Parts: sequence; structure tokens; C-alpha cells
Amino acid sequence: MSSYHFLSKADKQKGQKGYLTYTFINGLGYSFMAETIIYLLAMHFGAGNIQLGYISSAVYLTGLITFFVPVIFPNVKIVNLFFVAWLIRGIVCILYGIAPSLSDKNAVLVIILVYTLYCVLRNTAYPLNPVIQSVITKPSERGHFSSRVIIILYTSMMLSRLASFGGLSLFSGNELTGLFLLIALGIILNTMASFAIKKIPVNETVKPRSLKQALKIFTRYLKNPQQFLFILLYCGGMSLIVLFNFAIPFLTKVVGIHSNMIFIFTMINFLGVVVSSRLVRPFLDRFGSKPLLTLASLIIFFLSFFWILTMDNDFKIIYYIFGFISMFFIGMIRLVLERLMVNFIPEDDRVGFSSSIAVVFSVISLLVGLAGGWLADLSVNFDISFPHEYSLTFGFMGLLALVNFIMSLFLKESGSLTANQFLTVVSNPRNLKTIHNIDMLKRVNDNVRKQTILIELESDTSHLATQEIRNRLQLATMRDKEMTIRSLFSNPRPALEEDLIKEALDRYSWWRQSAIFALGAYPTTKTKSALRKIFKEKYPYMKSVASKSMARIGDLSCHDEVANLLETEGLDARTYINLVIAISLMEKDGHYWKHIFRLASEELSYRFIQSLMIIGSLRQNFQPPIDTLFYELNLSEKGGFDALFEELADLDLSDEDFSLLADGIENKDYYSIVSWCRHRCKGFELLEPYEYLRKSIVSYKKRHISPSMAMAVMYLTMQLELLYKKQLSAVRYTAE
Repeated sequence: MSSYHFLSKADKQKGQKGYLTYTFINGLGYSFMAETIIYLLAMHFGAGNIQLGYISSAVYLTGLITFFVPVIFPNVKIVNLFFVAWLIRGIVCILYGIAPSLSDKNAVLVIILVYTLYCVLRNTAYPLNPVIQSVITKPSERGHFSSRVIIILYTSMMLSRLASFGGLSLFSGNELTGLFLLIALGIILNTMASFAIKKIPVNETVKPRSLKQALKIFTRYLKNPQQFLFILLYCGGMSLIVLFNFAIPFLTKVVGIHSNMIFIFTMINFLGVVVSSRLVRPFLDRFGSKPLLTLASLIIFFLSFFWILTMDNDFKIIYYIFGFISMFFIGMIRLVLERLMVNFIPEDDRVGFSSSIAVVFSVISLLVGLAGGWLADLSVNFDISFPHEYSLTFGFMGLLALVNFIMSLFLKESGSLTANQFLTVVSNPRNLKTIHNIDMLKRVNDNVRKQTILIELESDTSHLATQEIRNRLQLATMRDKEMTIRSLFSNPRPALEEDLIKEALDRYSWWRQSAIFALGAYPTTKTKSALRKIFKEKYPYMKSVASKSMARIGDLSCHDEVANLLETEGLDARTYINLVIAISLMEKDGHYWKHIFRLASEELSYRFIQSLMIIGSLRQNFQPPIDTLFYELNLSEKGGFDALFEELADLDLSDEDFSLLADGIENKDYYSIVSWCRHRCKGFELLEPYEYLRKSIVSYKKRHISPSMAMAVMYLTMQLELLYKKQLSAVRYTAE
């Protein structure tokens, strides 16, 4: 193989689209030219169990040819090799047509010979599929793409099974004609698939290699413990398919299901694979292949007992149900093995590694297929008492699954969970919801839907959500990352504190301000140290953001400097607001009101005044919230003051007071309103933290007063008078 060729993003997308198109067409064509069709064709001419076992394993046995591909086809582009091999294998299938003119024995031999040749041509290129997939995908998306490939492949095979059922039902009186017509359709689709794969923009070529070099590399892979273990796992897992194929002769010969209904059985099996691939897709790239491989192998072991012990009965739907369940987990095993293969392939020798796997599997699949057929004949030839002819064969399948389960325990996969950890995660319905949301987040394109999912994740306290948010902190997109960082304030995640600190200390980060803000929810020594470092910087705005977070976590070390900054002229509004928030959190005695009234007296903007008054009122928890009154005021001055007048009823004001205030509002004489408030506040004293507010109102002597300031002073005066009444009541109660 030549040096690795990187593809652009556009070429990767084009390659993925082309590969999925090829997969769909090839899945249709393959089903009409291999496996079930050939089984039924051979059985029509009286093929025995060992011959059927060979047919079951032939597609894998002929993988031996891949060992010689680097010798026979040096420097040939992989897609060109696919193209030629696919064209020729379609032509070869025409030779099935001579079988009816021969004796049954010779017809079976011709079918086996043609099918072997078909499989040889297939395996000249097909084992290189993982090479193509590894080139057109990124490592982080290979599990997801492998799942899509499996779903499309088996969906197309389901459609072809449905067509086969229809064809054989139509030719129920002449099954052989129906089989040959389906094979002819397969040849046409196979040719279309050959042209589809040629359009995939992959420039990988077969690296020239002598037979001696191939043997040396093959030996090297076998000597590597983890690579050898994976090869054995792959062979063991894929051999389960070889043995489960004996379900077809079992259902035909033992249960008595008709040939056309066999296609419905296989179609339901493929549905199991599709459902399995869809369900495990969110787990693959997140938890690794190992836990799924371990669990699925163990489940197949237990499922094999059904096939071992089941007897012919009238309730035939049970076979379709267990066929679906069995292929659900066998398909899961195939999917995780395909993903593992793509990840295990060395980048400097993709073809060599794929060939090594194909060589070992070809030998093992032959032995497994022949052993499955021999075990079926054994119970018949020696008249051994078993539930049925294929009990030993399915027992062998269960044993193989158990061996695979044991081997999977020793597999090392970076970032993979153990089976117990995986079960702990997925047994919690909340975690399943989280996994679904994370999967949807990667696939959904609608921005509104994406934001909704993000909001759900941000309030999700599970480890999975935390891990996903950690990943999203690496985003370069501005809007999504901004929202993610800010969520870490309202929903603190201690595990992500270090990530926030790094972002906050980066002076050139676009999201620095949001990260500093979020650190206000992490009262730890590390965060305090980072915020103090930021507060020492020269830029006043960044100092104000840091001071706000310091105040929230109880760090008062910057109090004096914040107070001094608030006396500085010419700062921008955001800096002043942040500093006011910070000092209002630090000064629990209410001393911060003097800063609020000083800034408000400058009449910079009604929005600025309202923001200052809202901050101060929130600290005192005054009710009703002043922002609701400001809202009414901003809509209509009269409406705002009318809303405030309704609240004044609790003060038992005289008619003279109401008249004075009403005239002031009517004439927009806001100075008279504030003067009335100052006079009212002189008549009492309060305890902390309200006394500083009272003094601030008394000392406020600005001539030009805005509606917002007048409303704020009236509102605050009302709140203080109500507090004074409560204070008097408390004193009287204590005295009594």
C-alpha cells in the first residue's frame, strides 16, 4: 500500500455518501447471489450437511486469497480492484445455469465450485472494506459510521429477502425457476454496485509485497498478543454467523418451513441486526466495543440452548422471534468487531492487517462450517438421542460464544468500560435519557431542537452529561460554547473546575469572561487563587468580572480595591454594574447603597439607573420585585406609577400625602416626590442592613430627577417604612 493519503472534508463526505450507496446496492445484489439462495439451490439438488457447512463457510474460507493480493495486484488502487472483481464475480454466477442439465450429484458439485469461485473474487477485495472506511472517516465517528453501514446493508438485504419471498411465492410450482430469476437479478445489481464503488475518492493502493514478506508480516501480527487476541475474537465472533446459518436447513428439514417463508425468517433476522445497530450506535464511540462484545457473547451462549432443545411444534412463530433475538446479538457482535477492526488497523499497513485477519478467519470458518455439518450428521449416523439433528451444531455455537466471552475479558481497548461498568450505566433510565440526548445532539441540524437538548444536558448532573460538556468545552463555535460555559454557573460541575480555570486564565480566549463568571460557583482554593490572579490585571472590566465571582465564593480580599474602583470616573457601564454586584455581595451591612446612589445621581441612562436599583433591591429581597414596576414604567409612565400607588396603600398615607404625590406625578415634578421621600425617611431609624439605604435617601439632593429615579426612591421609601413598622411591632412584643 502506498503512503497514507489524507482526504479533504468534502472528499470524506463524498466518499461516505458513495460508500453508503455502494453498500445499499451491494446488499441487494449479494442476497440474490449468495447465502440463502445458494443454500436452497444446493438443497434442491440434495446437498448433504457437510456440503451445506462448506457453503456456509465458503465466503470466509476464500479469504485466503487476500494473502496473495499484494503479490498478484501490486500498486493497484483498491477501488479499481473492487470494480474488476465485482464485474467478474457477476459473470461467474451465470455458470449456475448449467446445474439443471446435470445429475443431482454433479449439480451440487457445480454449485459448490461456482460459489467458491464467486467467493474467491469477492474476497479479493471485500476484506479491504475496513481500509476504505478508515480513510473516509475520522476516528471519532467510526463507530457511528459503522453502525450506518450495517443498518443500510441489512436493510437492503431485508428488501431483497422480501423480493425473494415474493418471487418464490409467485413460482411456488417451479421453485428452481424462481431461484434462477433471483440470481439473474443479483447479477444486474452486482454490476451496478461495481460502478458505484469506483466513484469513491480513495487513492489507497495495494502495497507490493512478496509472499515471503507477507508471511513475515503475518507472523508479526500473530506474535503481538493484543492483535492476535483480536484476530481470534474476530474469527470467533464472525464464526457464529457460519453456525447460525444452519438454522435454515434446520427450519426446512426439521421444522418443515417452506422455502419462500425461509426468506421471511432471514428478513426478520436482518431486522434484528438493523435494530441492534441502531440501538447500540450511541454507545459505541462513548463506551467502547469491549462491554458490548462481552455481554452479547454471553447472551448468545444462553440463547443457543433454545436452538439446542427446541422441537418441531405447531407454534412456528417462536422460531421467527428467537431468530430475531439471536441475530440482534450476533449483529451486535459483528458491528463491534467491525469497529474494533477499523481501530486496530495499523495506518502504515492497512492491507496487511486486513489480509492477516482474512487468512486466519478463512481457516477457522472452514473448520467451523465443516464441524457444524459433521456434528449434524453425527447425531443421525450414530443414532444419538438428541432433540433434533442440529442440536450438536447449535451446541457448538453456544460453546464458541462462551469462548468468545472469555477472550473478550482480556481485550485491551483504550477508553472502554468493563461490562459491569457498562451495565451500571445503562441500567439507570436517567443515563439512557442522557445518552439519547447526546446522540441526538450530534445528529440534529435544527438549531432550536439543538438548543433544547443542550438545556436538558446542562441541568443533567450525571457523569455522562459532565463528560459531554467537557467535550463541548473544546468547541470552537462561539454560541454553543458560550451557552455551555455559562451553564456551569447555574449547574456547577466540580469535575470541570480545572477546565474552567484554564479558560479563565487564557487572556486571548473569546469565552474568558464567561469562564470567569462561571467560576463564581466554585468556592475552592484553586478558583480563589485563579480569580485573585485575574483581579490583579490592569483592565478594569476584567477586574470587575473577577471581583463579582470572588464575592460570590466569599473571597473579600479585593473589597477595598473594588470600592476605590467604584469612585473612578469614566468606566464603562458594564464595569460599574459588575463592581456594584460584587460590592453588594461583600457588604452585607448594606453600605453598598452609597455607591448605587452616587452612580445613579449621574443620570447616565434610565436603563443604567434601573439596573443599579434592581441589584440593590435583590440583595434586600424586597417584594414585590422592583423590576416588575420598572417594566410597567417603561411601557407607560402613568401605568408604572399607578402600579406603585397600589402598593402604597399599606402605608396608611393621609389624603394630603396622596394628593402631593399625585400632583407631582401629574406635573412630572419628580423633585417634589423625592423631597417627600427624604422627609419621610428622616422620621425614623433602622437597624442594619437597611440604615445605610435610609441615609442614602435622606442625603440624595439631586435637582434634576428622572421618572426611574423617582419611582426607585418612592419604592425604597415604602419598603423602609414597612420594615420600620415591623421593627416597632417586634420591640413592643419583646417589651410585653
